[in-house]
Amino acid sequence: MKRTKQLTILLLILAVLCLAIVVATGVERHMDSISATSEEILALSADELTGISWTNGETSLSFTQTDGVWQDASDGEFPIDQDKMADLLAHFESVTASFIIEDVEDFTQYGLASPTGTVTLTTADGETVLELGDYSTMDSKRYVTLGTGTVYLIEDDPAEYLAEDRDELMRQDTIPDYDTLDSITVEGAASLAVEYRPDEELTYTDRYDYYLNQDGSFQALDTSKVTGLISTFDGLDRANYVSYTATDEDLAQWGLDAPAIQFTVTYTADDAQSSFVLAFGQDEDGNGYMRMDDSPIVYSVDEESYEEITATDYDALRPDEVLALDWDAVTSVDFTLDDTVYTLTHSGDTWTINDTEVEFDEVSSAVDALAVSEFNSEEPAKKQEITFTVHLDNETWPTLTVALYQYDGESCLATLDGETLGLVDRSLAVDLTEAVNAITLGLE
Repeated sequence: MKRTKQLTILLLILAVLCLAIVVATGVERHMDSISATSEEILALSADELTGISWTNGETSLSFTQTDGVWQDASDGEFPIDQDKMADLLAHFESVTASFIIEDVEDFTQYGLASPTGTVTLTTADGETVLELGDYSTMDSKRYVTLGTGTVYLIEDDPAEYLAEDRDELMRQDTIPDYDTLDSITVEGAASLAVEYRPDEELTYTDRYDYYLNQDGSFQALDTSKVTGLISTFDGLDRANYVSYTATDEDLAQWGLDAPAIQFTVTYTADDAQSSFVLAFGQDEDGNGYMRMDDSPIVYSVDEESYEEITATDYDALRPDEVLALDWDAVTSVDFTLDDTVYTLTHSGDTWTINDTEVEFDEVSSAVDALAVSEFNSEEPAKKQEITFTVHLDNETWPTLTVALYQYDGESCLATLDGETLGLVDRSLAVDLTEAVNAITLGLE
């Protein structure tokens, strides 16, 4: 009886050992099936592909290619950006695995029993389906399978590049890059001809590159305002489109059959000159819209941007500064205060008044600071506060005369060579007056 009991115990121990050996063998076999590698598991060039579709979460998109052109499989009129599609497809030209797990029986542990997404790549030879699983715990790389019973841990997660909405792949009418902005013609709410003339002596300073051409008469424009207008165009939200198949009836509905304002922009890029047209209109409810050239895509424009763009006129583009002086070209300045004229003479780095050397920096800074806060064409109606005439070493523009007149408690009215510029903050006139007084005080 005792021997039987001992035998039973030995048999149980043997069974446990056998089970342990089986488990250990299974674990060892499982471990051996995982191997580190740098193996290319998928290589499909864009030229080979005739279709691509994917599901990822709630997204389900499908695209086909005919004669090198990609289209939405369900809507051939949707404007696909071919460059964006090419960038997407480039990620499937070479998919590399860092680990291979073979003979997988339980795909659950890799999130592949019910894949989070699939990518189907179609060629003339058939379909390749890439199933997307979970991320590895250690390095957050994606588990995938090609349906062969093998799981791969890949370096580059395709889910990062798959669009969640087809609008992400939409071709948008964007402002082209340019080397020089040559001209802008404005029609509609304003009529302007803006020209790039950097090498021509059209005013007293070389600070300005752009000019308003009014029948051969040129008015200087602020370079940053002109180029800023193009930046405003470029910054408009083209995700807010209202149609990509606009008809003549649609254009009329959105005020684009007779635009409120239209810009024709000419530019040079890579030594070739080109142009584009931007038209802006409104519907009966006051909503703004934009169209580029003859594109079938129409974009909505937010109220603030629309008002800014349609308000483009000469005043919106002209310089704010009253004068843009190169002080090295100034030979003297005559300041008139309370009917008294003070002449400051410039030679080299020295400024003098009545042969007495003076510090001129605060005066020049005060002149440079004079800026128009509101352009208008009103005639001066009140007392003159200060006037000064700048003498230049320039045969075409030998003198420039600025006068500041009382206007109200906040502003002065500024004129340049007798032509009204607009309102200047009165504090700037006070600063200039005080700077001049500081160096003329005590003079006989």
